[in-house]
Amino acid sequence: MQEHELTCLVRAGGLTPEDFRVFDATSEPVSEELYDQYDAVFIGGTGDFSVAQDRPEWFDSLSKWTAGLLERSVPSLGLCYGFHLMAHATGGEVKTRPDLEETGTYEVRLTDAGQGDDILSCLPGRFLAQQGHHDVVLSMPGEYLRLADSERCHWQAFKHPEKPFYGLQFHPELRREDFMDRMKAYSDSYASTPEIFEKINQQVKQTHNEEVIKSFLKLVDEHKQQRS
Repeated sequence: MQEHELTCLVRAGGLTPEDFRVFDATSEPVSEELYDQYDAVFIGGTGDFSVAQDRPEWFDSLSKWTAGLLERSVPSLGLCYGFHLMAHATGGEVKTRPDLEETGTYEVRLTDAGQGDDILSCLPGRFLAQQGHHDVVLSMPGEYLRLADSERCHWQAFKHPEKPFYGLQFHPELRREDFMDRMKAYSDSYASTPEIFEKINQQVKQTHNEEVIKSFLKLVDEHKQQRS
């Protein structure tokens, strides 16, 4: 799914694969030298791990490194797992909550802060988005801006108030067909029987939220200009 995720981000951002350097933190050690090698960081939405439950050997170092992105003001965008990891790394509460999980296409609502935000203001106040998660963010430190919610989840998006450090529980980079590719890949976790898969397939709708990725990249360019 690493290649699939890269393809979706390349398309959403209007970039090329050469614009990205993929770093697999599950097999390569993270280090402080990495901070200076990126203009910005996407923390991907892997469905293989749970921030709330799993503690593989690389987790603590990745969590510390993620907090370092904020400390160094590296423009960062976490998607799904990346959203939960950012929350955990900066003092938020992340729990596995089957009663709050969302698998399929769900309505997301922008808060007032979200409607005026640099990367989310390109979206309408209410929009449909692709989601696939069992973990949820229950709380964040008081300074964080809550940018979006949904009927089930109070936190769908957040941002640090002073730094370009964003987390999104939903997937702006995924279209309907992309989401169903994910469901096939993670069927054990999300669609364990043909009946469940078909129910999800019937529920999932087309979405067009990729402009969020372009807006984030515009923010990255502005950040580079300010620092140069």
